Amino acid sequence: MKYSFTLLCLFLLCTHCNSPSTDNADIVDVPDPYAHLTSDEVKRVLKKAMDRAGGLTKWNQIKTLQFKKDYALLFESGEIENAALQTHTYTFPPESKVSIEWEKEGKKHLISQDGAQPTKKVDGVVDTTANQQSLTNTVLSATFVISVPFKLLDAGVVLSYDGLDTLADGRKVEVLKAVYNPAQTDTHSTPDTWWHYYDADDFTFVAYMVQHADHFSYVENLSFDEVDGFVFPRERKSYRVDEERNIQYLRATYEYMDYEVVGE
Repeated sequence: MKYSFTLLCLFLLCTHCNSPSTDNADIVDVPDPYAHLTSDEVKRVLKKAMDRAGGLTKWNQIKTLQFKKDYALLFESGEIENAALQTHTYTFPPESKVSIEWEKEGKKHLISQDGAQPTKKVDGVVDTTANQQSLTNTVLSATFVISVPFKLLDAGVVLSYDGLDTLADGRKVEVLKAVYNPAQTDTHSTPDTWWHYYDADDFTFVAYMVQHADHFSYVENLSFDEVDGFVFPRERKSYRVDEERNIQYLRATYEYMDYEVVGE
């Protein structure tokens, strides 16, 4: 599936593109960003989760977000499949740009998007062998995971409240289920189902599970950084699991650092 640059803006933040600051309910004729949600329980959890993450109004005022991401993808054996220390820079609408930079084997790699499709350059030269769908998925995935829970306001996400659950460490969480159907909407490329786990006490985004076409992934947010009033992930671990969240093996580790937020 091909994505327009407008769609990229939606993935960076649908509310950033289309919704003004709406936390003040007294403002006349301001669209309600929660109006499309039919479940009171979904609204309750999502509002509390966004407040805990920094607030919808403040999120909508971000101009640029930059951070470093140190990751390692692992085979089931524990051997490293791929690893890199990347610098991510996102410019929010109306300019809408994405830049992901890293160095590997002495060469500078750059994935960027400030037009219709992302491109990849190696040492300043366009990589014509790069798979276009893979580049698009890389950009969409990177911008998506850093934008939760705000991303759950996107049009086309079917949200439901899945009640209370208990994670393996004994933590009580409230669960939002998000279903994406690419046959009905262009806001997602695969028919994935996500379960977002929010701490039942303070609504910190502590974990999520994703049902892909051929496997389940479970990701834990192990620690956080608080920057300019926002709560961002610092350490994450991703596991291959079964449908009951039983861990099969460690699939990836992530460390996020050096967040910089520029607002209005």
